[in-house]
Amino acid sequence: MANLESDIVGRVNRLALRPTEKNTLLPLMEAISNSIHSITELYGDVAAKRGWVVVRIHRLGDQLDSRVIGFDIEDNGVGFTNDNFRSFCTPDSRWKEQRGGKGVGRLAWLKVFERIKVDSTYRGANGWERRSFDFRLSETNQVAEQEVEVEEERHHTKITFRAFKSAFENKCPIKAGVIENRIAAHFVPLFVAGNAPHVTVEDEGVTDIQNLFAESIVDQHTADLTIGSGDDAFPLKVWSLKCNKRMRFDPPSFNFAFISGDSRSVIDYAIDEQLGLKALDGEHVYIACASSPYLDQKVNSERTAFTLDAAEVDEIKREIAAAARHYLRPYIEQAISRKVETTRELIAENPQFLYLADDLDTFAESLQPNSFGKEEIFLEMSRARFRRQKRFVSLEKSIKAGELLKGPLVEKVEEYTQYIAEEKKGALAEYVTKRKAVLDMFETLLEYSEPAKEAYSKEDALHQLFCPMRIDSKGLKIEDHNLWLLDDRLAFFNFFASDQLLNQYTTSDSEERPDLAFFYNSCVAWREREGTDTIVLVEFKRPMREDYSKGKDPVQQVLSYVERLQNPQGEVDIRGRAILGITPSTSFHCYIVADITPQLRDKMIGRFAKTPDGKGYFGYSTGPAAFVEVIPFGKVLHDARLRNSIFFEKLGITNTG
Repeated sequence: MANLESDIVGRVNRLALRPTEKNTLLPLMEAISNSIHSITELYGDVAAKRGWVVVRIHRLGDQLDSRVIGFDIEDNGVGFTNDNFRSFCTPDSRWKEQRGGKGVGRLAWLKVFERIKVDSTYRGANGWERRSFDFRLSETNQVAEQEVEVEEERHHTKITFRAFKSAFENKCPIKAGVIENRIAAHFVPLFVAGNAPHVTVEDEGVTDIQNLFAESIVDQHTADLTIGSGDDAFPLKVWSLKCNKRMRFDPPSFNFAFISGDSRSVIDYAIDEQLGLKALDGEHVYIACASSPYLDQKVNSERTAFTLDAAEVDEIKREIAAAARHYLRPYIEQAISRKVETTRELIAENPQFLYLADDLDTFAESLQPNSFGKEEIFLEMSRARFRRQKRFVSLEKSIKAGELLKGPLVEKVEEYTQYIAEEKKGALAEYVTKRKAVLDMFETLLEYSEPAKEAYSKEDALHQLFCPMRIDSKGLKIEDHNLWLLDDRLAFFNFFASDQLLNQYTTSDSEERPDLAFFYNSCVAWREREGTDTIVLVEFKRPMREDYSKGKDPVQQVLSYVERLQNPQGEVDIRGRAILGITPSTSFHCYIVADITPQLRDKMIGRFAKTPDGKGYFGYSTGPAAFVEVIPFGKVLHDARLRNSIFFEKLGITNTG
């Protein structure tokens, strides 16, 4: 039989360790972690008092800003005993897996450094012993032992890292104090739990890492809580620490929580998303540490987990989150204010959610803590509205079925009536907001100064804004057009055509193409007396048009349409039905939407009177009989804004522009 062998060179080459600052310092962190494990193994519960770890930073020169070339890590732990040495020589060893060890940390040593040496003095079966070896990346003899004598009878292990591999040599931080901060942040769980041995870093001077952590604490608070109830209740103490952000953790989170037992961190996790916060004031992080005599009794023998069921752990985490939110209330209120403002903006843009406006704070607090984006909040608003509609549909059915007759019927009916009122208000606000957007677009189109070659494109764009082109009313609903810009009554039609040939929807063989033609058969909005009907024609002219030479008179153009439609044979619409009532008494109202340029003004003199505001012209033609109104684009915009301004003001969802 034969044992499987491991290809160390292949393993190291395949190790996914990109040359970053974090990965360059990984061998150092792994070595310190091994030292702490070794100290804990030797001293147990007094490890924090008796254990020590010293890290020495070696630089290329004497200056503090010179390049780092390696590290020494010394400790007074149990050392490389035969069991520990056997584990070290076994890739993917399970020896330390109960303490979170993965058995691959030493492979990172070989990935980052060229030269590695281990020298350890320990108490063996026959007294004090010493083991020294070079650890190297090679096909064979990766652990090259040397014969050495015991010099001092004391626990002492020294690991030496020298010569970064080329990919990593420029990634190690060189600024004084940075490496110390990285070590402090990496091992915060130990410092918070209070079971860390004494760790110092020697560079130009000596830095006590625990003191560095303590100095990073800006503020702290302790909360005494109770978990559970009755005989199962137990106390929980939560320390809340506000620290300098150099205590930020890996994986990169700003705020962390630790649940400890026997003064050791047993469970640690990021709580950024639970709080909906990142850096506090842009400069600080939050740390929570929970402990309890009850938890001390529930730590497993390896101190890697609690003998609690999942529900108990979840309840502890909820209480920690509650304590954290209480301590961080000012920051959370700021976050809620941001959500309120975003929600208010979304309501202005989407008035169907107007019912939320009276209780924005409650809605914002109900959002997930980390929900700040417009899309996320809009989705929650939509879910809330869907659930609300579903609830009131159920209530409506209950009212109709008489199921509430024995209960508080009046209150339920009032509640449902309020719901209907809010929904209608939201729908109206949504429609009015769309009107405001159309008016803004109209104004933008009028302000746009286009090259001459784009003039006709602009005329078409304005026509499209009022109503789609090359279509009739059979394919449109009231919300598909913006005819209200000209006159709100234009929505009350039986049939209309937009930019279509007369011969497409009448019996006339004319290929003339009115911009808009409206037929009102039995239309209440326009009927003055029985038997009278109205036809409305609209003609758009290019804004600021000047070339009104002979043959291009817009008044003559619309009157020619009137003559075609007064054909005594009658006209039929596209569905084949006769348009009843087109007689000599049929009323024709013609709009010409055109800017009053000098040439057009000359054509109005003696024919029409000015409108009361002096901006347009109106008059009556007797041959053929038709009322004609010439309205500049600016007046259309002004009048439309005036008619709708009261809606904008009363609904309070947007300004009047």
